[in-house]
Amino acid sequence: MLNKIDNISAGSEYGKTGRPTGYVGNFASAYTHRVDYHDSVNISPALKFLNQVRWRLKEFKHVENEKILLSFIISDVEFRTSVDLINIEQLKYLNYHTIKDFALTSEHKIISSDYSAKIIEVNYDNEPELINFSALNVFFQRVLEMRINRELTRNDKFILDELVNGLTTGLKAEFIQLNSQILIFVNKLIGIKIHSKAKADSDFNETLIIKSVKISDAK
Repeated sequence: MLNKIDNISAGSEYGKTGRPTGYVGNFASAYTHRVDYHDSVNISPALKFLNQVRWRLKEFKHVENEKILLSFIISDVEFRTSVDLINIEQLKYLNYHTIKDFALTSEHKIISSDYSAKIIEVNYDNEPELINFSALNVFFQRVLEMRINRELTRNDKFILDELVNGLTTGLKAEFIQLNSQILIFVNKLIGIKIHSKAKADSDFNETLIIKSVKISDAK
């Protein structure tokens, strides 16, 4: 079952889920991709929220009482994540796999990366704000310019520190806000709220863990 899935990677079964079981209104006509949900899902408020925060939904799967899987695009970055509904009150981090496409004049590159972002605060009552991911896109640009020819992991601390130099505050803020919006979406979908709040760590690698970064040629 999907409750055993912890992370989503570019080669995982996440991208191989079955055909869509339904589409919803104008949202689907604008952003046509896989959608799979149960009748218990309160889909209209959830999709209204996605329109407010301007996510382009690529794929959505809901396994009732177990897992929600999402793939969406913000600021030309694809994000893939999952939310464990069984242990949602114990969630401390959300894991993300991101894909950034660079179609250059002479080459076509893909940057894929994985993160764990600490859940700091969920602003259920605030008006939704757009996330432009300016810091994350600068980070990707630096990865591209560095011409890294291998996968970076947490063991490559010196290189990662150089890549995020001057960006740590922005990156933390962007992922804290993204976590909040993911959990607001879950609340609008199935009515579950997380009530616990954590403090943002002064240590960047506690608030946002960069687990891997890889640049490759587009197939």
